[in-house]
Amino acid sequence: MILGLDVGGTQTDTVLIEGTDVLLETKTPTGEDLLTTLREALEKTLADIDPARISRMAFSTTMATNAITQDSLDQAGMIVSAGPGMDPGWFSVGPSYHVVEGCLDHQGLEALPVNRQSVMDASRRIREKGINTVGVVGKFSVHNPVHEEQIKSWVENKFSHVALGHQVSGILNFPRRITTTYLNAALYELHHEFSNSLTRTLDEKDLLSPRYLLKPDGGTMELNKTVRLPARTAQSGPAASVMGAMALDGCKGTALILDIGGTTTDMSVVLDGVPLRAPYGIRLGPFRTLIRSLLTHSVGLGGDSEIHIGEDGHLAIGPIRKGMPVAFGGPAPTPTDAMITLGVLDAGNKEAAKAAMANLGQPFKWDAPKTAQTVLKRMALFIAEAAEAFLIYLNSRPVYTIREVLHEEKIEPSSVVIIGGPAPQIAGYVAKALDLPYRVPGHFAVANAVGAAVARVTSELTLQADTERGTVVIPEANIQNTIGFDFSMDDAVSLAGDVLKNQAVEIGADPTALDISVTEKQSFNMIRGYSRTGRNIRLKMCVTPGLISEWK
Repeated sequence: MILGLDVGGTQTDTVLIEGTDVLLETKTPTGEDLLTTLREALEKTLADIDPARISRMAFSTTMATNAITQDSLDQAGMIVSAGPGMDPGWFSVGPSYHVVEGCLDHQGLEALPVNRQSVMDASRRIREKGINTVGVVGKFSVHNPVHEEQIKSWVENKFSHVALGHQVSGILNFPRRITTTYLNAALYELHHEFSNSLTRTLDEKDLLSPRYLLKPDGGTMELNKTVRLPARTAQSGPAASVMGAMALDGCKGTALILDIGGTTTDMSVVLDGVPLRAPYGIRLGPFRTLIRSLLTHSVGLGGDSEIHIGEDGHLAIGPIRKGMPVAFGGPAPTPTDAMITLGVLDAGNKEAAKAAMANLGQPFKWDAPKTAQTVLKRMALFIAEAAEAFLIYLNSRPVYTIREVLHEEKIEPSSVVIIGGPAPQIAGYVAKALDLPYRVPGHFAVANAVGAAVARVTSELTLQADTERGTVVIPEANIQNTIGFDFSMDDAVSLAGDVLKNQAVEIGADPTALDISVTEKQSFNMIRGYSRTGRNIRLKMCVTPGLISEWK
């Protein structure tokens, strides 16, 4: 039996799954304290279940996302080495950012040794501010992590955690590497405490089976393996939407996915069962990162969004959610009140909902039913406009799917899959506004929890080989080996495949159910004078997001 749990902005959804059957689904209001919410959801769901029956647990949480968007990150210091080229001061982040002497060249060869005194001075200034964690980034560390490792060895006894830039991603993007490393340092203590508290909670309830957290790339990794790179757990909610839709519907053809929640609507596109991926990394609040992610978009519009009269004199919905609907004692009318007024949703205080709609319609001389109809039509129109803008965005740039396919043809959805609490009530309106056929799959209200529960473990790595220098580096796995002049692309694929399999198994993957894709493959001859002096090989591979074999 599998336990899946997704923390949303309004509700925390929990499911119990056996085989391909959802045996139980529950909803718990999401409170201010995440761990309290998790504990309440677990108690509600597992009250009559023998803990020994649970074979796997997967969680999608808002902990990292909330810390970033609410500007409540812990303070973290940064020590950066760069060398010639762009001024690293342009990419300053955090309260204590320091550039130290020392650099590597573009091949990873040492051009200038790291100045230990400048590192120790930076470390001292960071500690004087009471900061306990630090990030260390070298410009070309993905080609050779030696300077990052050297700086870490000098300062690690002064900090609770040192986040290293080369472990973030094999992509060579200095500004994004700096911000991603900063987030890993700034989230470390918060995530470490969360992980320990969740572990204690599960242990107390004798829930001892493997525990996983969902990542924004639609895959999972074991809870205890996420502590070193906590930023990878941010923005997992939209990924849960995609994986839930894939699990419950299959998403054949070109499917537009709409997850309409209480606070937001998350959207994405799935091409023949394969979700699109953001090619460079996700944006988290003000931070552009190298964190691998599915390509999704969120708008502040949901079933509990506040309805008000906008500056243009027309009804406006969202982006603010002031609380519960009026039918449940809330302060402002919402689309949920409109659904209750029309009788398409049997919940709450119907008379209070009707009164709220009548009040809202007074300036237009509308009765409650007409106001409610207008609200739902406008909500659907706003969602459709946001979806159309998202599709324009997709078609304005190359988008890699995670199957190594560059889709240059125009993306035009053939259908829309609608999930989330109010899906049945709003689906017809949205489909009409989009002029598309629609489907609302079973268990639509807890699709995110299903997605978290049945998403398989994913991993990614980048291999950089330089046969002139005689080295091969896989930064995400901390590997730097010596190679011969005849090292080939076939050798690179073989080595990277073995390392990726081991890495995936280490974070909880089933070794018998790995789906590995090559997402980038490049090889260039290096010429000096008129002779080939070596070959530069770049290879990216990943365990592609998908569903665990038990669900299939």
